[in-house]
Amino acid sequence: MSLTSGSRLGPYEITAAIGAGGMGEVFRARDTKLNREVAIKVLPAAFAQDHERVARFKREAQVLASLNHPNIAAIYGIEESDASTLRPGSAQASSASGAVGLILELVEGDDLARRLKRGAIPVDEAIAIAKQIAEGLEAAHDKGIIHRDLKPANIKVTHDGKVKVLDFGLAKALDTRAGDSGAGSVAELARAEPGRSVEASHSPTMSRHATEAGLILGTAAYMSPEQARGRTLDKRADIWSFGVVLFEMLTGARLFAGGTVSDTLAAVLKTDPDWKTLPADTPRSVLRLLHRCLERDPKKRLHDISDARLDLDEADAPESIAALQAPTARPSLLARIGPIAATVLVTAAFTALLFERSRPESNPARIRLSMVAPIGTTLFPDSTFVAISPDGASVAFVVTGATQDESQLWVRSLEAMAARRLEGGDGAKVPFWSPDSRRIGFFTASGKLKTIAASGGRADVLADAPNPRGGAWSSSNIIVYAPDLYGPLYRMPAGGGTPQPATKIDAARKESGHRFPVFLPDDEHFLFAALPGKNGQFEIFAGSLKDDSRTLVGTMGSAPAYAEPGFLLFTRQGVLSAQRFDARTLKLSGEPGSLEDEPSIIFDPAISYTAGRATSVSRTGLLAYFSAPSTNTAAVWLDATGRMTGRLNLPAGHYDTVTISPDGTRAVLARSASASESSLSLLDLARGTATRLSSDQGRNDSPVWSPDGTRVAFASDRDGPQDIFVKKVDEAAPEVPIYRSDVLFKNPEGWTPDNQWITITQVDAATQANIWLLPASGKGRLTLYLDGPAGERGAWPSPDGRWLAYTLEDTSRPELYVASLPAPGRQVRVSTDGAARGWWTRDGRGLLFVDDQMQSLWRAAVEPGTTLRVGAPKQIGSLPPNVLWVDAMPDRQKFIAIVPEQVGPGSVTIVSNWRAALVKK
Repeated sequence: MSLTSGSRLGPYEITAAIGAGGMGEVFRARDTKLNREVAIKVLPAAFAQDHERVARFKREAQVLASLNHPNIAAIYGIEESDASTLRPGSAQASSASGAVGLILELVEGDDLARRLKRGAIPVDEAIAIAKQIAEGLEAAHDKGIIHRDLKPANIKVTHDGKVKVLDFGLAKALDTRAGDSGAGSVAELARAEPGRSVEASHSPTMSRHATEAGLILGTAAYMSPEQARGRTLDKRADIWSFGVVLFEMLTGARLFAGGTVSDTLAAVLKTDPDWKTLPADTPRSVLRLLHRCLERDPKKRLHDISDARLDLDEADAPESIAALQAPTARPSLLARIGPIAATVLVTAAFTALLFERSRPESNPARIRLSMVAPIGTTLFPDSTFVAISPDGASVAFVVTGATQDESQLWVRSLEAMAARRLEGGDGAKVPFWSPDSRRIGFFTASGKLKTIAASGGRADVLADAPNPRGGAWSSSNIIVYAPDLYGPLYRMPAGGGTPQPATKIDAARKESGHRFPVFLPDDEHFLFAALPGKNGQFEIFAGSLKDDSRTLVGTMGSAPAYAEPGFLLFTRQGVLSAQRFDARTLKLSGEPGSLEDEPSIIFDPAISYTAGRATSVSRTGLLAYFSAPSTNTAAVWLDATGRMTGRLNLPAGHYDTVTISPDGTRAVLARSASASESSLSLLDLARGTATRLSSDQGRNDSPVWSPDGTRVAFASDRDGPQDIFVKKVDEAAPEVPIYRSDVLFKNPEGWTPDNQWITITQVDAATQANIWLLPASGKGRLTLYLDGPAGERGAWPSPDGRWLAYTLEDTSRPELYVASLPAPGRQVRVSTDGAARGWWTRDGRGLLFVDDQMQSLWRAAVEPGTTLRVGAPKQIGSLPPNVLWVDAMPDRQKFIAIVPEQVGPGSVTIVSNWRAALVKK
């Protein structure tokens, strides 16, 4: 159905026709409500009359509307109108059946198809356009949205050079099949085309219902081979179309053309590109990119469009490796020039590292560089998630995507331009390599031990590992691993089999668990850490595959890595250190030396609490570890909506948590000096002065105020396991222990208003974190409150002492619940979209909480009574970015948050000839 100038579709007044196609007619219109120009795509009448298809289209359009990127033309909404509103008083209106219109961003300028009619686009201009197309595709792919109809006619270039991709995802939105291909078969297309005189290269890919509505769901010349065959699609179909468009921009001629639709599709399926038609000045990286995009087998095709962006950026970079190895190409420069250009510099440096491995030992150079995470991902700030292959050729690491919901396993060859995501490695934790560097072992969030080829493919499940703590792979194909928080190490064949204990827990030493094994060169002995530690130090033993005997090696701040020709690398007071070690006699010698210019893992809590390995070392001598741009944090004031209003005047340092007193005049700050040591300070909020509160070594943290504000309970691992201590804040007397046990991890969480109980959480070997009631006097029996199969954390008593708020990980994220005290009755769920911390209002009639990502503030009304009633939570504010911790003032109108002093991406640091730094000291 056609609209004319002056017609209205809801609040939109049509001003001119722009064009028409198989998906409908496009009009220019004015939004009379917002007084802006928009484009309206009016969908075909047959489509508008099918209510089921309109409903499905609306659901898809809601997903498409979530795309918000400068290189994607936005979808503003959907407008439906009956005939009477189209053109009031006209004969057309009386006979029309209404319309469905998609309200779109109006993009001025020529589309790429019109631009290509003038011939090939200069190489530098084509690359600039391709970069922006790739950026738009990457943003959509990150949200799981595929274009399915990428072609020059759907790409506009504005007058100022900005590229906008149009009609994103409409192919799927308009298709009515349950499948995901968005394309019919070649035979179906051939049947759809008799009698048509359209240009074959612009012929439509039809759905199986194409003859019903004539909907264009793709364009034959730009379709991927799997799309032409009607198979299931993924983002690699867009990557093929991207390659076809780039090829056409560079040559000015269509890559696949034919006299009919069938001829065009046959060319897509069988004809190889004529690479000689590309301009002579096409950069090598662009040529390589085109080859990777135009692989007919999707498995061999470029997997991520982000990798295309890297190749395009390389086209702008200097070709000379010597130029890239200039002394200024150090991490500080990488931070200034950004991740994409940094990748180019890093690749050149990797080349230097590979060359370095072949140099004589007499005078090896020392190279230090950083490798950033792939675009759209974030490196886990846990150094145990970085592993360099034994041959020193590749690095395996774990990242999270934009949603932070699930980890991903990536591999970066030091000879390659970009990292590769291993599809079978989703949910990965703590990777470790096979001795031949061909496979990677890893653990998953679902509690499994798996292995996968370093080149990708299917991951093989070997065993259960509910709370894994590291693994190692011997040359005899035996894997030794720690499947849980507690218990011994286990061993099993790398090809599968029944796990058997590899170590024994020594009860006389009050051991709770063994973890983070690493094999020694004899392939029989392996090192491991025994928990609990003491004052941030862990006992390190050498075990044996022959029997369960073991030899004490020494005490260290982390599980060690072995490095040829005979060193152990570990952390000592937060600094990366190395000490001579004889792998035959299993003895250390000399004093540890520090690599103080390797600012490694100073404040990585995973090392302090888990004995995690600080670094990974290859047989060739390359060292790899995670590093962050800054470790210092600051304490800031937030108002009732979460807006930052000021800053506390504190000395520079790394502050972990802040806990505000019941009267709001003071706070306790937990501050880390290293991974193995933290202290508590008492802060006067009015004067800004601080005094030391805790008096011993080790990690002292998790402070909780008594209701009268005279005492603070906290956890300390000064004697091995975390124990609970109480300190009177206004007395010089030292803190006193009120609860000791062999349970490794326990923290105070809250204090009942009658001063009778301190609520604590401690980790049970079988059921994860549980909530207990500890007598505040230190006398009496510990009482179990809640021991569900999921992790229960936090435990905040209500002001009247009748209720307890806590978080429960019964779904994919922790949620806030309330139950009665002193014994839990029916659980009442409060939050609906995650919760990290909660606070009761003074009158007990409200609960405030922050979501599990520390991004938003929420409030829920509470009605006390025989059975507690909780209202639907409402968002009351948003927190600043990157909040690490937050606590509320007693009136719940102000907050103190801990935020990073410097925000930036973490990186993997790789060092060659690290011994040079050690020898100097």
